[in-house]
Amino acid sequence: MDKGKSFKALIIFLLIVAWIILIFYFSSRSPVVSSQQSGFVVKILKEIDSAIDFSNTALFRKVELYLKKLWFKTQYVPAEMLVRKTAHFGLYFILGFLSFIGFYKILKNLFISSIVGITFPNLIAVIDEYTQQYYNRGSSLNDVIIDLSGIISGVLFGMILVILYRIIFIIFERKNIKEKESGDG
Repeated sequence: MDKGKSFKALIIFLLIVAWIILIFYFSSRSPVVSSQQSGFVVKILKEIDSAIDFSNTALFRKVELYLKKLWFKTQYVPAEMLVRKTAHFGLYFILGFLSFIGFYKILKNLFISSIVGITFPNLIAVIDEYTQQYYNRGSSLNDVIIDLSGIISGVLFGMILVILYRIIFIIFERKNIKEKESGDG
């Protein structure tokens, strides 16, 4: 691997470490502080909603109902709980994406990078849930499953980007070859 690629891989792995630290920071918050944080987010979302009224759209209602039934098995869930679980999904979506891209930069293999991009962040999710008991918070297998769904979504998003990049690269490479051939003739 040349210096430019190894520098990019190093930056990605530093981002992964920073993101893991952020995840464990949020997990180390007491239940009261965690509740205040998610309550603050709900308040901000309500302010935004009062300005642009996104919660009355059919798409929003369908997504909200789908997530509530998927994550809680019921539609009767407070907004704060949905925000908390969406934060789980989002944090691990980004970790899955970064892990996949980081390992792909090194390995150049979609399959192995996707496997490692899923298993490594999932290990972090399990450790994260386990350590929460030391901060007077409960561990939840459901949270690990939500984290895993975020991880898989992040890895799939990364795979799509890599495949699209490869396709675009091949198209431009063929175009350049044809232009050279027509210029030589």
